[in-house]
Amino acid sequence: MDIQEVIKWTDEQVLFNTGKRLDSLQKSILEGVWQHQNYEEIAKNNLRSYDHVKKEAWKLWKLLSDVIGEDVKKSNVCSLLEQAELSNVSSVLDCVQIGVGNGNINICGENTRSHSPPNSPQAKNPSPIIDLTDAPELLSFYDRTSELSTLKEWILQARARLITIYGLSGIGTSAIALKLISQIKTEFDYIIWRSLGDTPTLSTLQIELKQFFSQLQQTPLPTIIDYFRCARCLVILDDVHNIFKTRQLAGQYLAGYEDYGKFFKQIATSSHQSCLILLSWDKPREIATLEAENRSTRALHLKGLEEQATEILK
Repeated sequence: MDIQEVIKWTDEQVLFNTGKRLDSLQKSILEGVWQHQNYEEIAKNNLRSYDHVKKEAWKLWKLLSDVIGEDVKKSNVCSLLEQAELSNVSSVLDCVQIGVGNGNINICGENTRSHSPPNSPQAKNPSPIIDLTDAPELLSFYDRTSELSTLKEWILQARARLITIYGLSGIGTSAIALKLISQIKTEFDYIIWRSLGDTPTLSTLQIELKQFFSQLQQTPLPTIIDYFRCARCLVILDDVHNIFKTRQLAGQYLAGYEDYGKFFKQIATSSHQSCLILLSWDKPREIATLEAENRSTRALHLKGLEEQATEILK
């Protein structure tokens, strides 16, 4: 595979995840490592010191680790980037429309979304496929203007992939999620709400999600991440606290449900265009770590209404 193609693909992934592009030294480090050069050779070719190049390379490996969800090092960066690019191309081929003569072959189905900037006319979908059968009825909604604005900014501008909304039982996590859906539904191709109240295993949940996402697919895709890359999907998981242990430190998983934590981490660290929202009394333990390490992970602690509550009582 040509190094320039790899650098171009890597630059696009970094831009998608961070809003910034690779600088010239980062590209030179990638090219040098691809050509089996050591840091001294790369430093000499770029008129930089060895220590500076080594330090910048360490920062680059950490950045790429966050972007592709793998532990990137100098020794494995070439193979990991090659595998990631091939995997991405394979997923995209399931989604793109290939023009043939005057017609199109739509491999992904009628609902393929163009990768337009958020809030642009091309990014709107007036008829998303929505399944809210597991969602509670929205009987009332009190002022959460600030929190709604924050959530919309995270999803539409920051392109957050994993969001946790947590707070005491009855505080309104489900209500604010339902209100959020009503305001941003045209930004997505698929929206599905699922409750973990009956503590389904991760494999059971994934089967349900795949069945939902495959409604317009001619060929089923192998993983949830593939669907998240193929279309803009919004998944809300309610009652996440049901898969946590009681009388334990907050956010500890029940025996046999630890794979949920790995799944959440995969959603947060993999490159895709979708969003998973978790509604819970507690915040999963790994979320705090992901928040610190990954810009695509956010958490909103829903608190009381303060002065609005006084007005409601009046």
